[in-house]
Amino acid sequence: MREYEILVISEISDALHAEAREKTKAILESYKAEIFDDQDFGVHDLSYPIKKVKQGKFFFYHFRFDEASSIATIEKELRYELSILRFIIVRLDEVKRKIDRSNIKRAKKFKREESKRRIENPSETSSSV
Repeated sequence: MREYEILVISEISDALHAEAREKTKAILESYKAEIFDDQDFGVHDLSYPIKKVKQGKFFFYHFRFDEASSIATIEKELRYELSILRFIIVRLDEVKRKIDRSNIKRAKKFKREESKRRIENPSETSSSV
């Protein structure tokens, strides 16, 4: 099973926000997604207006899901939901892989810089860095 996160922005009205949460959860559960974490991030200003709305309530679900092909159909259903301003679904193993790659690149760069420092200043030890 792959892990995903969905971040959803709804209007700040409590009724619309509750409707967006319920519809999102219902859509995920209808495709047999296993939701194991959900959080409400509160009201935030948007970078740009969406449907003439300048603030939105953010919430997210962390879920496991088997069929990657059904993600497109979930996205399609969410696009038709009027109480949702925007959403994004992220596959977490891809994010972790990208973070690991960037950490490896940073480590290699650090080692190169460290070896250059040792060559330039042989009196310094690595513990002083």
